[in-house]
Amino acid sequence: MKPLSRLLIALCLSPLLVQAAPLTQVTLPDGRQIQLNDDFTWEYLLVKPAAPAELTTGAKGTVAATTVAVAAPVLTEQALANPELLSQATRDGITAKLELVEGADPLLLHFQLSNTGTRNVVRVNGSVTLFSEQGVQLGSQPVRLWAGENRLPESYLRKGEQRPSRAIEVARPAGLSGKPLVRVQIDEVEFR
Repeated sequence: MKPLSRLLIALCLSPLLVQAAPLTQVTLPDGRQIQLNDDFTWEYLLVKPAAPAELTTGAKGTVAATTVAVAAPVLTEQALANPELLSQATRDGITAKLELVEGADPLLLHFQLSNTGTRNVVRVNGSVTLFSEQGVQLGSQPVRLWAGENRLPESYLRKGEQRPSRAIEVARPAGLSGKPLVRVQIDEVEFR
């Protein structure tokens, strides 16, 4: 293979290899912990990963059962102490903040979106994750936080605007008593 073709292949594959990788974890003066990523972004450390699988052993060190128990992810102590850290997400100048959780089943989530960026927004896709009051993850689902029409400028989330999103219905997870802790994440923003 010629050196030029190797360079072209490497350039084509490089966007696939570039992702935000954790660089370091930092504790702020007020005690909150954040993670610095190599793509110049940061985020609060809010969720502990799921515990590794455990097998039960029988007599003489043999495995008694073939079932594997995996624990659900849980919230960190700082997330339990400051639930408002969970209820707000920012990406590309768009902020989604949970304003209200109402209803029994389904739960209705009301968000306030604001655009501090320089471009108009047509769509904001994300996800919501529900946690129990003790901080155990109960479920997660993708949601559309904002949807405008491509050729209707009045439906865009314009720069400098703040608007409520439509109510998002989420099924009440099994095992939830009381109000859930809700983590919102913005996964994709489409500009016009």
